[in-house]
Amino acid sequence: MTAQGEGWFADPQDASRLRWWDGTRWTEHVHPAPGTTTHWDTPLPRWWSGFSYVVQAALLGCVAASSFTLWVDLETLAFVEEVRLRPDAVTVADGERIDRLTLWTSMEVLAILVTGVLFIVWLYTAHRSSRMDRRAMRHSSGWAIGGWFVPVLNLWRPFQMVSDVRRGATGDADAGVSFRQGWWWGTWVALSVVSGVVSALYRRVAGAPVGGEYVDALGDAASWERLSSGLSIVSALLAVLVVHEIRTRVLAPAED
Repeated sequence: MTAQGEGWFADPQDASRLRWWDGTRWTEHVHPAPGTTTHWDTPLPRWWSGFSYVVQAALLGCVAASSFTLWVDLETLAFVEEVRLRPDAVTVADGERIDRLTLWTSMEVLAILVTGVLFIVWLYTAHRSSRMDRRAMRHSSGWAIGGWFVPVLNLWRPFQMVSDVRRGATGDADAGVSFRQGWWWGTWVALSVVSGVVSALYRRVAGAPVGGEYVDALGDAASWERLSSGLSIVSALLAVLVVHEIRTRVLAPAED
């Protein structure tokens, strides 16, 4: 582009929109050109509606996995209490049983990872579709993916992207956040913090010598993981409601 002052000019990559030129380079800021459509050309895939149910089923799978982890935590705490009160009654087999159960709790992590991928695909597909009114939206679709992986920013950007889909689906730039969406993200952020504490405590367990110090470290880790599992259950159940709510809004007939 020839040298000129900053301003809105035709996007060299898409004539249907304007892009901001800061005087030296093109920026990421765009908006529809006058007289053009305010929607993207990518239609909402027909499978997206059914895929919403897949995401909800995966979230319920997380509830089941977290419930199992919660049960294992209770069994671990009972074992720790038995070791403290009646050490002579505890056998090697008891300890091996707890180790096996703890190993199986890794299924919770796997369930959360799989569900996370499904949720990101679901959210990104809706955000970039022609069903969205771009006049009401504030973020580019790429943040529906990248927002989960940028440290610190991932504490609020995914929440904003869900809100963006709500605004785009209704065409209301000032659409408020629902009660369930606010509590969903609040419990998710709390879960992220508590999970960090749990990871640190289990590293302490791995490094503790066999004996009283090991038992105390195991008890502390199981206590915090019990809280983590509870938050995970609540967050997943609220997410099921959020997915249902957003699906309903996205699939509602578009208003002219």
